[in-house]
Amino acid sequence: MNRRIQAIPSSLTLTIAARAAAMREKGEDVVSLSAGEPDYDTPQPVKDAAIKAIREGQTKYTASAGMPSLRRAIAEKLLNDNGLTYDHTSVIVSVGAKQCLYNLIYCLLDEGDDALIPAPYWLSTPEMVKLAGGRPVFVPCPEEDGYPLKVDALRKAWTPKSRILVINSPCNPTGAVYSWDDLVEIGTFALEKDLCVISDEIYEKMVYDNKRHVSILNAVPELRDSCALVGGFSKTWAMTGWRVGYAAGPRAVIDACDRFQSHATSNTATPSQHAALAALAVDDEFTGRMVKEFDRRRRTCMDRIRKIPGLSAAEPHGAFYVMLRTDRLYGKSAGGKKVTDSLSFCERLLDMEKVAAVPGAAFGSDRHVRISYATGMGAIEKAFDRIERFVKGME
Repeated sequence: MNRRIQAIPSSLTLTIAARAAAMREKGEDVVSLSAGEPDYDTPQPVKDAAIKAIREGQTKYTASAGMPSLRRAIAEKLLNDNGLTYDHTSVIVSVGAKQCLYNLIYCLLDEGDDALIPAPYWLSTPEMVKLAGGRPVFVPCPEEDGYPLKVDALRKAWTPKSRILVINSPCNPTGAVYSWDDLVEIGTFALEKDLCVISDEIYEKMVYDNKRHVSILNAVPELRDSCALVGGFSKTWAMTGWRVGYAAGPRAVIDACDRFQSHATSNTATPSQHAALAALAVDDEFTGRMVKEFDRRRRTCMDRIRKIPGLSAAEPHGAFYVMLRTDRLYGKSAGGKKVTDSLSFCERLLDMEKVAAVPGAAFGSDRHVRISYATGMGAIEKAFDRIERFVKGME
């Protein structure tokens, strides 16, 4: 086996998900707070566009980088929504935002290069860096301040081998939304150190508490030649299974991603591209309604957390996750078995109360458990009733 593959650990997320699925198959009433996808259905016009494309025979290969019409529409979206100007040749369409991130990391890192990654982090980012032959270097973002990425922490983490900085705002898993001032400092530091910035903006529409999403390219336009942004359709239009994402950046970088992608996967499924094109024409009412409901669920989660002794959480201002602080309970027993870390907490919670959550160790913080509120309010209330019972029963 390839040594890099051998070094990739099993996913803690999949471990819990597999156990929850097995319990459901036995008829057990499992409530999942682990989902990383909206519980809303894809808008009907998007589905209709894919069906129409299939019926009209639009089922052949497209260019590896995507249909020109979709790339132009994405460039137009970036101009209208984000104030960023790109020619469609500087946009690539991939099999989800995840492939865009991997394309960029693989194309920008060389063997032995360092990648700066704010922590807690999305669980796949460091593994992508390792697969590309790089070394992930984690930059701590303190919970006490709401998990911001500060330039002082970046300076401490930087090494002469640092080549890229991967940021994610709004952030999975913390819900942090980077401020304009923070992005100015981060971007200025990146320019100073000649870092390439990869900005994951997949949750750009999921913001609350009068916060607003800002791209680092808005805050520091001088990064234009050394920054690539990543977006997609999974969250904004509830299209997780359609697998369509995009990246925009310097033409040379996008061309490199296209060359790599042409040998890895070629084009995103053609009907999915037609669906994405239709999604860009859907008005904001769909996403606005979804985000309003996520906000209601977010506030419910925080209200319930505050009422359970031993648990706490920093207020998330974006995405649809809460990092639940659980380490104050480590050392206690649940059902006769000791809870020592985030994995054992999740295992005991699933075994005893049939609530599925994701160990924070998967995201670089064993002090936490990640829960998702991208599920129905009834499920959230039921889950917290069970979590409260679980915590109060610990000895």
